[in-house]
Amino acid sequence: MKKLQENKPIWHAVIWILMYILVVNIGDNISGSLGQANLPTVVLLIAFSIVLLIYLKKNNWFELYGFRKIGKAELTKALFFVPILATVFLHYLRGINKELGFKGFILAIALMLCVGFIEEVVFRGFLYQGILKESGMRRAVLISGITFAIGHIVNLLRGYTTADQINQVVIGIFIGITLALIVALTKSILPCILYHILFNISGTITYSNLKLETYMVVITSVVCVLYSVYMLKVFNLKKDSQKNMTV
Repeated sequence: MKKLQENKPIWHAVIWILMYILVVNIGDNISGSLGQANLPTVVLLIAFSIVLLIYLKKNNWFELYGFRKIGKAELTKALFFVPILATVFLHYLRGINKELGFKGFILAIALMLCVGFIEEVVFRGFLYQGILKESGMRRAVLISGITFAIGHIVNLLRGYTTADQINQVVIGIFIGITLALIVALTKSILPCILYHILFNISGTITYSNLKLETYMVVITSVVCVLYSVYMLKVFNLKKDSQKNMTV
């Protein structure tokens, strides 16, 4: 795998993405056959997360794939991530789903902790860096963001309705591109992991309401566009300052 990462970084990312999808589907199938919603999936994803951490540590790739602290200057330029973090709370307008019960609540949180961590490592870590190495930042941001959204189509196998799936793909594109820009700006995936976990938890422990969900998709998409435009302007300012320094 290390040679693949060095010579074919994009294929390295694709293999990890496919392994992740396979593990999720195996877990869901076991969950369905045993009548234990999410439990087998959570167990498998915890194991997958541990394997991923060991893999990164063994190859000393934590910093390469964005596991680094963010300085005060970077936090300021990123507006302390307030615009994107604000979208987390839109889900709560639907109300906490009390039907989950204590066990369902804990399993939902555990599941989203794993999903948020794994997806950020494979999409904003492996895939983004792989495309960046071969094609540059612009393509890395766009392709990793769109691929992240398309990857959610597998949720059709998890019983999601077509309308829910459309909402997920649409919002996935905007969020995926925005998070990729955050990585480009800060060189860190840590804020993306935190946001992804919080966003997924809020969406999982609240009641399903398609109308409110659609409103949330629109609002979140607008916030992501505005925030992304801001970050692109920051990049242009960086380029201008670098040109001035070389004159």
